[in-house]
Amino acid sequence: MKYTFQDSTELPVQRDFIQDLQDFIRISKEAITLEKSIIGIKRGTKEETEISQKKLEEIDRFQKDVTGYIEERTQGIESAEILEIKEKTIEAASTAALLKKNERLEDIDRQNRQALMEVQQLETQILTTLSPFFETSIYGAENAYYASVEAKEMKGRQVSSVNGVQYEFELHFAHDSLKVENFQELTLPLWVKSGILSREEKAKKMDVSGFHIMSIEYEENNVRTVLQDKDAEHMFKISADETALLIMHGDHDITGDEKLAALIDSEALYMFMGKLKEFFTKSVDFRRLKMVLLDGKNAVEENAVFDCLKIIAGIYGKLVRECIERGYTKGEVTIKMEEPGSVRTEKYISKSEASGELSSIGGEGTEIARILGVADA
Repeated sequence: MKYTFQDSTELPVQRDFIQDLQDFIRISKEAITLEKSIIGIKRGTKEETEISQKKLEEIDRFQKDVTGYIEERTQGIESAEILEIKEKTIEAASTAALLKKNERLEDIDRQNRQALMEVQQLETQILTTLSPFFETSIYGAENAYYASVEAKEMKGRQVSSVNGVQYEFELHFAHDSLKVENFQELTLPLWVKSGILSREEKAKKMDVSGFHIMSIEYEENNVRTVLQDKDAEHMFKISADETALLIMHGDHDITGDEKLAALIDSEALYMFMGKLKEFFTKSVDFRRLKMVLLDGKNAVEENAVFDCLKIIAGIYGKLVRECIERGYTKGEVTIKMEEPGSVRTEKYISKSEASGELSSIGGEGTEIARILGVADA
């Protein structure tokens, strides 16, 4: 499928932009509504806590006043009976005050725990709402992928960022463990001792097809991996990009060793490293959005999801405006889709429809519409 503007110029992003835009509007409405609920809960909890704190201060003042009054009234009295009544009265007042303060503190604790549970549920809903969109529909994001064996299970994560927004996915793979042979056969050179008496070192190719893949890291064009045999006797660390290759066996640099470097099957090795890149797209069963950060702070916990959506709206807004400029109807955002066989169709969303959808959630939605370039003039 080929995607173009209405004037047949290719879209800079070869995706169904109208579908992505509709998805963005939908998740913005849902996420902003959830975030506003969280803000409301936090504000209500803060107000309730302030009211309770004032009640606690009133109890303290009253107890102090009662004690002071009794002390004043019994000043100079030497009667044992009166002094006993004084002590018991002060003690009773203190006990009653403590009881009421504890009841109030329990109320505060119960309200805070209830509020925390509600907030955490809503925060989870926000991440669930954002997850499918963040997985595929944020244009221009830089992605890094990591996988490693933890407790005999391969676990992974994807860390992506764009314009100050960073988000992390928890990755679940189709296989709990990996070996080199799951991708292809591979040999790597190393020095081995041979002979019974002399124990001379000789260069040899070792078949590492049965080695376990302990970790994979894929950042930009660089791929790194650690391979280890089942007895943990041999460990290879490999790093490769478009211009450089590094292989370490323990502390020994194989690529810097002239004799061993000559035995490296570069073609097979680069093919293997290429397959490790594809692993993060072909072997992930599912992704779960774990965290969204804005300028290094947790956007969900800090109620900054709306700010993140504004940044994404800015990215989409540039394409919205170009669609309108290259389109024939200025009130519509239109693209053309060309299927194999030159079958062309158009897809659009009107500015009024997009703006109406967003404005239904209030001022935040209206601001998103303005950044997108679909707000009413």
